[in-house]
Amino acid sequence: MEPLKRSIDGNSIQWQYYKDIELEELPYKYPMRSAVTMGAELRQIAAAVARGYPPLQLQPLRDEWVSIVGFGPSLNETWQQITHPCFTVSGAHDFLLERGITPDYHAECDGRDHKTKHLQKPTKQTTYLMATICNPKMWEQLEGCNVIRWHNANGKHIVDWIGENDPDTIMVAGGSVVGLSAIHIAGILGYRRFRLFGFDGNFRGNTRHAGQHYGPPQRTITRQAGGREWFTTPQMSNACDELMWLVRDNPELEINVVGTSLMTSIIEDSL
Repeated sequence: MEPLKRSIDGNSIQWQYYKDIELEELPYKYPMRSAVTMGAELRQIAAAVARGYPPLQLQPLRDEWVSIVGFGPSLNETWQQITHPCFTVSGAHDFLLERGITPDYHAECDGRDHKTKHLQKPTKQTTYLMATICNPKMWEQLEGCNVIRWHNANGKHIVDWIGENDPDTIMVAGGSVVGLSAIHIAGILGYRRFRLFGFDGNFRGNTRHAGQHYGPPQRTITRQAGGREWFTTPQMSNACDELMWLVRDNPELEINVVGTSLMTSIIEDSL
């Protein structure tokens, strides 16, 4: 499988960012599992499709830079450098709105209901790129907004359901965090030059976010990179590796991670 190719299987298109690689070759790879049951995932996907929102469409290549804004703690120091067009994920949506910046796009792909608390201020100026697995409460919050749906190809049961019930909608290869999915989606929309904000992958003090986060606590681990020890979580550590593979294996992409963090240290160590 070549990276960054649009592989077409029947009527479905799956965006591929990573080369085939054996999991045994990947250090610090922690097993992850969904916080939502398979049955609930499929029910939420079916309900989202039934809402009738238009599907994500493959777009021509674009030469401009795009800002993708995560909710890591460094965002408190770097948000004023953000330029349009910009994507937000998680709590970065309301964070930027509170500072006078309206996101052009916002992406979500989490089926849990606490994520609705990060989207208290939906706007008609933002395009919401919503995975069909998202919680029903989130879809209700976005009524009257510009919404585009996509499928998160996260598990055989989901891929099989999509193939049988909604084969024309793009499936997006996932990642350990929604920020990775947002990069994939931006690629589908034609972008190849990415400036990433709030992509830290580590704690600062007792927090791993730029503001209040409503998710459950996660196990803390340590990881060495850039000549120092960082406090992180298994999920964030996975995400650092995934972004590192993306940078390492796809030199045709331009990716600039703003700030100093575990994520930038892992990338620099790999080059």
